[in-house]
Amino acid sequence: MSATPSERAALSELVRTPYIGVLTYPKISLRTAKGRIRQLASLGVEALVFGGRTKIGSLGLLGIGTVGVVVRAEVGGETYALKIRRTDANRPSMEEEFRLTTLANRVGVGVPVLKHSRDFILMKALEYTELHDWMKELGGTGTRARAREMVHTILNQCRKLDIMDLDHGQLSNLRKHVVVAEARPWIIDFESASTGRKPRNVTTAAQYLFVGSKMSSLVRRTMGLSETDQLIGLLRAYKEDLSDMSYARILEWLGIAAG
Repeated sequence: MSATPSERAALSELVRTPYIGVLTYPKISLRTAKGRIRQLASLGVEALVFGGRTKIGSLGLLGIGTVGVVVRAEVGGETYALKIRRTDANRPSMEEEFRLTTLANRVGVGVPVLKHSRDFILMKALEYTELHDWMKELGGTGTRARAREMVHTILNQCRKLDIMDLDHGQLSNLRKHVVVAEARPWIIDFESASTGRKPRNVTTAAQYLFVGSKMSSLVRRTMGLSETDQLIGLLRAYKEDLSDMSYARILEWLGIAAG
């Protein structure tokens, strides 16, 4: 599927079809749209830019999930990503997601968030590649080293979240929740994150990367790894104590120097 050409709409146009269908997705509401336009103005948003492979009607988007849809937004002549709360979302506002993403940002994890209102989060825009595609495109001299560096960075980000007791909640599918941009991985979408449960970021991400996903055989082959029985044991040990030593043993098995 090809990306839809970008289409710009000023705030005053968002009450019209087809833009209102995105602004109040999935149920069109003029009253809701007017309230949301006021919120956008308070955030300094001047226009929305619709474009991307995901679509609502004829309009392209950066993404769509169970809580929100993501489009580009223009603020002060710069372009950002804007997450719009779905009108059928299972939460009354974007407050908690913004708070938890801000916590992650403090340790250098997650896409930097700038502002929020009841129904929106404004954040850094990324031109990214999906992690699976990045791995498939690796080749030539240094392939194994680049793969190890990428995996190391992902796991270190997960380790930072574990240390601060912030569980992402959706890392069982890294294909949707880790992207590659600016030569590094980014953990995205903290809508299911929580500080109220035991963190499982390292173990969940490692299981996806090496054990039980469609991507795991590709990652193991690229990194020169074979059986995973020992890794599974190391992940179980880490899950119990979440210690630096247990984490270091995982990295050692992966052929990655700790640090």
